[in-house]
Amino acid sequence: MNKRKKGDKFEGMFLKTINSGAFHFDKGDAKNEAYLLEIKGTNKKSFRITTELLNKIHNEAFDSNKFPMFGIVIDRDDVRWLLQIKIEKEIK
Repeated sequence: MNKRKKGDKFEGMFLKTINSGAFHFDKGDAKNEAYLLEIKGTNKKSFRITTELLNKIHNEAFDSNKFPMFGIVIDRDDVRWLLQIKIEKEIK
């Protein structure tokens, strides 16, 4: 399975768990009136969240006048983890 098909699969898994009818896609992200959702997935044991990734999600949402949200799918043989994370950036 190529990278794009795998990404589409993870997006589908995640959107089934939230009100998927309320979201629509634009350039690979799902969004509704309030949120811009970035979805990432893996079949590995873990997924690394970096500050670069958080900044990317936050800035794209800010540019779209939306709140940032991050969805992660960790799909293992015996269990599937679905994480829905609201992102807040606080400047010190």
